[in-house]
Amino acid sequence: MKMKNKIKIISVLLAVILSFAACASPNTGASSTGSTEKPVIRIGMMSSSDVIPYVLINENKLADKYGFTLDLEVFTSAKDRDAAFQSGELDGVLTDYIGVCMYQNAKFDVKITGITDGDYILVAGKNTGIKNISQIKGKSIAISEKTLIEYTLDDILTANKLTGTDVVKEVVPRIPDRLELLRNNKIDLGLLPEPFATLALNDGAVRLGSANELGLYPAVSAFSQTALTKKSAAIHNLYKAYNEAVDYMNHTDISKYEKTVIKAVGYPEEMVGKITVKKFRTSTLPPKADVAAAVQWASKKGLCSAALTYDQMTADVYSK
Repeated sequence: MKMKNKIKIISVLLAVILSFAACASPNTGASSTGSTEKPVIRIGMMSSSDVIPYVLINENKLADKYGFTLDLEVFTSAKDRDAAFQSGELDGVLTDYIGVCMYQNAKFDVKITGITDGDYILVAGKNTGIKNISQIKGKSIAISEKTLIEYTLDDILTANKLTGTDVVKEVVPRIPDRLELLRNNKIDLGLLPEPFATLALNDGAVRLGSANELGLYPAVSAFSQTALTKKSAAIHNLYKAYNEAVDYMNHTDISKYEKTVIKAVGYPEEMVGKITVKKFRTSTLPPKADVAAAVQWASKKGLCSAALTYDQMTADVYSK
C-alpha cells in the first residue's frame, strides 16, 4: 500500500508540473519572440542642429507614443560612425547625399529616407576685411576634400556665380582644427556646421551666407536596406514622431527646450538665452533633382557611379 501511495503521489506531482509547463509555454514563447517588446531603432549622428528633433522624440516621449525605442549614439568622428553603421551596430545615420553615394559605391545598400535641416554657414575671419561673398576670390578656405563640405561649398559658389577654382581650398579634415585656423588668422574662410559656426561668429567672424538660405539642403537621414526590411513599420512610425517633434519646435518658444538644443548641438553653456532655432521642415523624401545633382558631382570626384538612380538612392517609408 505504501508503494502504491508513493506512485500515486509521484503521478499527481508530474501531472501538476506538466500542467504548469503547458500553461506557461505560450507566455514564454511570446516573450522569446519579442512580440511584446518595442522595436529598437539605433541611429548614429554627429552633434549638429539637425539632431534636435531626434533628441526631442525621446525627451517628449514620442517614441513611447508611436511604439518604438529610439537609441541615439553621438559620434565625434564620421569615420567611427560609418564603421559602426557598416558593422551593423546601427540601423541608420544622419548623413548626406555624398555619404550615401559612397555607401552605395562600397556595395553597402543604404537608402535616403528623409530630409534634415542641418545648415552650413560660410564665414570670413574677423581680420580678413571680407564683408560679402563677392570679395572671396583668391581667398583660402579650410575644407574636407570630396565630402559634403566641399560639395556644399561648390554649390554655394555656383549660386553666387563663382567656381571652385575661385578660392584656394586647403584640406583640413577635422572641423575643430578649421575653427582654430580661422581664429588664429591662418585661413581666410570657413564653411562650418553648428555649433562651430556660432562659435566663430561669437569670435568676430563675418557671416557671408549659408547653404539653407540658398535653398541647399544636402543633409539627410538614411537607413540600411537590412533595417528597412526588418523594421519597416517602426521606421515609418519614427518619421511620424519626427514630424510631431518638428511641429513642437515650430510652435513652441525656444526657452521651453533651449537646454535640449544646447546639449544636442554642443553649444557652450554660456549660450543660454542666446540660442535661436529656425523653423524646421517636416521630413519627406528629397527632390529628385537634388539627388541627381549630388550623384553627378560625386561621380566626377570618383566617389560613385554616375548611373546611380533615384530609386537606388532612396526608400519611401511614408506611404506605408
